[in-house]
Amino acid sequence: MTDTERLEKVDGPFYRNEVAPILPPKVLDFHTHTWSAQNWKVKPWESGKDGGTYMVTDEEYPPERLASDGRRAFPDRPYEAVIFGYPSPVADWEKDTAFVAAAGQHRGFYPLVLGGQELALPPGRLRRALDATPFLGFKVFLNWIGDAYGDKTIEQMLGPEEMTLANERRLVVLLHVPRSGRLADPVIQAGVVKLAKDYPGAQIVLAHCGRCYLPSEMRRAIGALRDVPNVHLDTSMVMDALVLQMVMDEIGSDRLVFATDFPVAAMRGRRVRVMDHWVDVVLDGYPPSAYRLASDGIRATFMAVEIAVAIRDAAERVGLTDARRRAIFYDNGIRLLEAVDQGRAIQRLRGEWR
Repeated sequence: MTDTERLEKVDGPFYRNEVAPILPPKVLDFHTHTWSAQNWKVKPWESGKDGGTYMVTDEEYPPERLASDGRRAFPDRPYEAVIFGYPSPVADWEKDTAFVAAAGQHRGFYPLVLGGQELALPPGRLRRALDATPFLGFKVFLNWIGDAYGDKTIEQMLGPEEMTLANERRLVVLLHVPRSGRLADPVIQAGVVKLAKDYPGAQIVLAHCGRCYLPSEMRRAIGALRDVPNVHLDTSMVMDALVLQMVMDEIGSDRLVFATDFPVAAMRGRRVRVMDHWVDVVLDGYPPSAYRLASDGIRATFMAVEIAVAIRDAAERVGLTDARRRAIFYDNGIRLLEAVDQGRAIQRLRGEWR
C-alpha cells in the first residue's frame, strides 16, 4: 500500500470517525522538534555512546516537514506547535538557536530556546537570546545521549540564572526529567516541587507527563504535583488512557496540554506496555531503534493520533465536559504562551510571522 493509499483508506477514515469529533477548531501541539544534522557535532546513533540508538530518527526535520506532519495527522484543523531544537550535547547551541529562531517565523509556530545550567553559557547569554528573538521560554538541555539518564537531579539541570529569568518573565520551562525512575522517583519529585515553589512565576511543563508512560509510574508520581499549580504536564508520546485518567483525576485537566513529540510521533504505530517498560510497535520501514518493534501485519495510524485517542478515552472515563476536553488540545496551552511577559512576547512573535 502506498502512502497516499494509506492516508485515504486507513488514516483518513479513522481520524474522521474517532478523533475529529472531539477536537476544537484549532490544534496546538506543545512539544515538537525542528532541526538539521548540519547543526550537530555528531549523529547520536553514530557516536558510540551509551544510549545512542535509543531513538533513531530523521537527520533533517525542517519546519516545513513539521507543518506537513501536522496537516497529515490533523487534516481538517489549523495546526500550531511549540517548537525547539535538538536538546542534547550533540547540538551546537548557537547554530541550533539560530535555526529554531528562523523556524519560529513560520505562522503558527511558537519557539523555545535551549536553556539549562549544564550548557555552561556565558553569563547573560540566555537573556540576550530572549531579548533578540521572541522565544516564549526554554526547553531544558539534556546533558546526556539517549536513555543514559544517570543520577542527575533537577538542581543540576536548572540554576538561578535560568529560573530567575523564567520567574521574571513567566517563561515556559519545558522540562524532561532525568533518572531512570522518572517523576516517580522521590528525588525528582522533590526537585520539581522545590523549583515550582522557589520560582512561582515560572510556567513549568513536564515533558511526556514526567516521562510516566505507564500507569505504574504515574500512580507513584502524580500526588506530588497536587499543590504546585504552576507545574503542567504535556502528553507527548503518552498513549495509555489510564495514565491520563490519573492526571485528570488527581490534578484536573486544566494543567494538561496536548503534545506529540514530532517527528517521533509521525510514525504509524503505538506505544504499548510490555512488563515494566514501553515498546513502540510500528509499521515496517522505520530505522531500527531501541524499544522499537516493526511489523507489516498490523493496521496503524500516526502516533500523534493515538495520543489524541488516549486523551479522548481518559476524558470519557472521568466524565470531563466537552469544553474541558477540547481545552486540552488548544486553550490550556495557548493560555501559558499568552502569559509570557504579560503577552508582549507572543504579540511580538506573531508580528514577525510570515
